[in-house]
This record gives sequence, C-alpha cells and structure tokens, in this order.
Amino acid sequence: MTNTNESSEIKNIIDRALQQNPQNREIIKAFEPIIIKQRELAEMSSSRKLDCSLIDKEKLRAGVPVSRQINLFLPEDSLKEITLAMASAVKEGMPQLTENIDKISGLIQENKINPADYFKALTDDKNKAADDWIKDLKTSPSNASFLMSLVIRVVLERRAKEITAALGAFDWEKGYCPICGEFPSIALIEEEGGKRFLHCSSCGQDWRFTRVSCPYCEKEELQGMDYFYVENKTQESAFICDKCKKYLITLYRAGKVFARDMDISAISLIHMDMIMQGKGYEPMAICAWNVLS
Repeated sequence: MTNTNESSEIKNIIDRALQQNPQNREIIKAFEPIIIKQRELAEMSSSRKLDCSLIDKEKLRAGVPVSRQINLFLPEDSLKEITLAMASAVKEGMPQLTENIDKISGLIQENKINPADYFKALTDDKNKAADDWIKDLKTSPSNASFLMSLVIRVVLERRAKEITAALGAFDWEKGYCPICGEFPSIALIEEEGGKRFLHCSSCGQDWRFTRVSCPYCEKEELQGMDYFYVENKTQESAFICDKCKKYLITLYRAGKVFARDMDISAISLIHMDMIMQGKGYEPMAICAWNVLS
C-alpha cells in the first residue's frame, strides 16, 4: 500500500479528497489540521524505546497481537507536548470545541492533570482510565476522550513504526491489527492481483488479508458476504457480512499514480458510513469520524 507522512503530500492528498468528495467537505476540513499534526508528531522518535526482543513471532503466527505481548504505552517525556499540540489542532479544525479543549489544555499546562496518568491507567482498564482521568476536568467527557484518542494514535503509530522496523516480515492471518489488536477501519484492494489490505486507524498499521473471509467474524462462506456500491462509484464500496452485521469501507485501486493516506480516504467516504449504518450495519472499527448515531 502506498502511504505517506510528508506534510506537503498530506495536504495534496486532502485537496484530492475534497475534489473527489465535495459533499463531505465539512468533515474533511475539520480533520485536516488533526491528521497533519498527527503525522508530523508520529514522525518524531519516542524518548523511550520498546524492548522488541520480547515479541514472540510464534505468538504472532498464532494470532496474538503485539499489544497482548508487551506494553505499548510506556511513559513518554513528550506526552504533555503531544496532547497540547493535538489540542491546538482540534481547535483549528473544530473551533466549536475551543472552550472545552482550552479547559483541558489549561489543566495540563498548570500541571493539575497529567496525560501520563491516563496512559498509565490505560494499560489496566481502558474504560476506567477514561473515567478516572476525566472525572475532575469539569468539561465534556466526550471531548476529553476524543482528544486522548488522537494522542493515542500518535503514540501507537510511533510504536508501530518501531515494531515493524525491528521485526521485519512476519506472518499474520487475522482480521484484527497485528500491532494493537483493533479491527480495520478501511480496506484497499489492488486491482492488479486482487490483493486486499486492511488499515488500522488506531495505530496506522496496514496488513494483507484474504478476500474470501470476513475480517471481523472470520466467516468464509461467500453467501451472506457482499459489496455495496454507490451508483457510478465503482472504485468505492462497502464490504458487508450478514453474519456479524459489520461493514468495512473498501477502495479499489488500479496502479499507484497517487500517494494515499488511508485515514483521509476513510474520512472522505463518510457518506458510505451513513448509508451502511442506515441499513443496519455497524463499522468494524469505531473511529472519531464514523460514530453517527
């Protein structure tokens, strides 16, 4: 899969997404500064490195993701800086959240709350971590959770780069992410060869997965699995499974003329999420942009 983190190229990718899906301009523009800042921060090295020697490739082959083998959320000196940087990006793209985001930023700057505490609790109980960290903020819990989900992406993307560089090629046959264990948010099918690649919006990892199986429930029978297309949009579809009632936004690509960012692609196809959720299907992965109810 062709993906890029260069900020100039990201801007070009966003511009193409706006041209191709002008009906989704509002949400694409809202996430533009967020995506750009995430990619910029993810390119920076973490102050602490994982001990990748603890990762067992045999466990990977058996379907045990890295997140269940080692702790991906190590204390980082830059967590405060990452959170404040993402807060600024949120305010730029979503000015309606400024008041609540400013409250959170102020508490962090005054050292009244520490993002590192959130990550420390996150290793034990994700839901409890959010509740305990947010309860004293006196602001919208949903906004605080949204902000921290953006920070998590930066941290996990750094870890994913670190892990794949250390491990090299490894076997993985599951529909969930080999790094963080989350399900994919979007898929891409190469028209030349028909290979399907899945993308994780939690950590940015891509991996190849068979086309004859549902990534979520692993159903292999062709009956009950199909692709939904919008008229005149043959390059865009949604894989649907009637067993688990999940869908997965899917792109088809002939050639590699343009670089692609899979998160931008997913955001720009929000109309597909609206259609599929209206038909009673649920996304395989809950993302900041596809929670429509």
